Order: sequence, then C-alpha cells, then structure tokens
Amino acid sequence: MWFTAALLFRNYCLEPEVLDLEAIDVPQVFQQAVQKFLQPLRRPHWLWESERLLINFCRYAVAKRVKELGDCRYEHLLGFWEHRRFHGVSQQRLKHEADILAAFLKFLWQLAGKEGDPLDGENLIEDLEWLDDWFEEILVLVEAESEKEAWQKAEAIGERIAVEYQRDANPNTRWEFVGVLSVQEVLDETLKEGAELFARFLTAKEARKLLRTYRRAIRLKRLK
Repeated sequence: MWFTAALLFRNYCLEPEVLDLEAIDVPQVFQQAVQKFLQPLRRPHWLWESERLLINFCRYAVAKRVKELGDCRYEHLLGFWEHRRFHGVSQQRLKHEADILAAFLKFLWQLAGKEGDPLDGENLIEDLEWLDDWFEEILVLVEAESEKEAWQKAEAIGERIAVEYQRDANPNTRWEFVGVLSVQEVLDETLKEGAELFARFLTAKEARKLLRTYRRAIRLKRLK
C-alpha cells in the first residue's frame, strides 16, 4: 500500500556571525553620515537612542567588510536585524526600528551617489517574520504494509532529509527533523498522473499565510 506522510522540519540560528558590535570601530565617514541623517530629525527624547541604533548598524556593516557607504545593502540590514533578534530584541521593537533603518539605508546610497532603491521593493515587516525559526512541511510517498510501518519509514526518511538539508545550509544555522505530522493512505489503487494523494481544507487565514510563504520563497529562489 501507498501512504502520504507529512514531515515537519525546523531551521534555526546557532549564533550570529558578528558577536560583539561594541568592539568594532566605526570609520569617520559612517559617523558623519549618521549625524547628517539625524540633523533634520533632532528630537532630544529619542535622538540618543536612534544614534546608537544607526551606529551599531554601521558597526555591523563594517564587520561584514563594508568600506564604502554605497556598499551597504539590504542583506546587511537583515543581518543586523538577525543579530538583534538573536540577542533578545522583540519583534515589536524591530518593527518600531524598521522605518528609520530603511530610511538610513536609502540615505547612505544618496550620499554615495548611488542610483536605485536598496530595498528593491522588499517588505521589511514581512521579512521580519523570517528572522525567527523557519519551518518547512513536505509531503512524501511511502510504501508500506500498514500505517504503523509507514510512520516508521516516514521518520527514517525525515532524518535522512534533514541531513541532506544541512549539507547545503548556512554555516550558522541548523536544520532538524521535528517529526511526522500525519500519515494518510493513498486512496487511488494505482499511482498515475493526476492521482489525488492528499487534500485538506484551509481557513482564509491559513491560505493567506501559505501564499505569503510561497511568494517569499520565490523571491529567495530568484536571488540565488
């Protein structure tokens, strides 16, 4: 008999590549850029906090071997966010910082005389969701004599896939097999094109979430 098995995987960050931002010297050109950016926005009650945030972003960029203002990219912004998220900064706080960081990145490009938009249409708030653990659900076919055997085979397949994922993973992330979510017998007696393997009903909220995940995955694929 044939069964479909839904497998769940998790990808999580081990530790950020840049550990201690405070120990990184900020070149004068970056310090001056921060002051120029904040000059027309000066408000005493939040100036110091914003200045420290932007200086730390510059520290992160320098740690990633950025030497010129125009070399700062959207990926550095996401990496800086990942660093802050790993060190306990809440998503709510990061959302609060999104506008000023995005505006500062655009300002750096303007100072450098670089054309275009460093965000390139990306949505910071949507991408913020990807800074936490990633989860992937996949569906596999399993041939077995019983549901129990299919479950056992699915677990072995999941462990093998996790190892394969890890081979191509970012060095500071880890893939793990969480477990088998479900096992369903394939109702069609023969496997052929168009055979129905699995079906489930979704709420509108679940469908929208899947669509956002799909669109994000397509964007990431195009960047590779």
